[in-house]
Amino acid sequence: MASSGSSNPSPLACCSFCCLYRYLLLLLLLCGLLARPGAALKWVRFNVPPWAAMGGEALLTCQFNLAGDELYSVKWYKAGREFYRYVPAEWPRQQFFPFPGITVDTERSDEQQVALKRVSLETAGRYKCEVLTEAPQFRTLVRSASLTVYDLPDGGPEVVGGQETYRPGETVNLTCQAPKSIPATTLTWFINNEVAPQNYLVEYKDPPDADGREASRLGLQFRAHDHHFPDGRLTLRCVAALHRLYQKDALHEGVVAPPGPLSLGHDANGACERLSLWEHLCVLLSLLIAGLTAHLFQTLT
Repeated sequence: MASSGSSNPSPLACCSFCCLYRYLLLLLLLCGLLARPGAALKWVRFNVPPWAAMGGEALLTCQFNLAGDELYSVKWYKAGREFYRYVPAEWPRQQFFPFPGITVDTERSDEQQVALKRVSLETAGRYKCEVLTEAPQFRTLVRSASLTVYDLPDGGPEVVGGQETYRPGETVNLTCQAPKSIPATTLTWFINNEVAPQNYLVEYKDPPDADGREASRLGLQFRAHDHHFPDGRLTLRCVAALHRLYQKDALHEGVVAPPGPLSLGHDANGACERLSLWEHLCVLLSLLIAGLTAHLFQTLT
């Protein structure tokens, strides 16, 4: 009599099931490796300063998170040419390649940053950082930015012209000039700590010298009025600036001239007008007295 129990699976079915199970496990593991959060190489901070002063320093930053990978190399390029390399598996780890205008400060440079010293005009350009991890991932990060170098003025601005005293109605005429620089400095005039109106300004343009350095000049011309002399004093200030690297100023002050004996504290033009009227009155009085004197003389004779 035949048994009523369930039949056992065949060996072929078991083999197929085991293979499918293994494939699913491999697929799951691969998905986990590819989608594991934080597993990819990523930037933490990248920075190339937009500007630097000639003769100063510049710090190039290339900070990253390996996310468990091993670092193979960090390379820095300028205009497509390599000038610095950091490879942990080699000795020495740091390598420098001669490049015009680039002097690397070895004590302050590593895999996360490169410090440049003795910056010159040739240091300006586009810089690129390239980060590469070890096999088998060979992940790569690349980013670039530009650096501009400024040749700062040697000294501060100077104010030329002007007077120690002014009368309302007189013309104020000064010129602010700053030493040569690359690029030319920006000049700004202030009247009693307020920016001078555009129609008060006289712009001058000087050609650059053989090295490309330019001087800056900006004139200030306006007719003085009573409101320009709060507390009896006129304060004029010229500010020369070149981004955040340079800012200096020059000051000029003048006071109201004491009123003349006939001006009664009014402006120069009014004083002249009143002086003319006084002269006319004196002439009329002289003529009147002369006429009366002649009439009296005739009467007596």
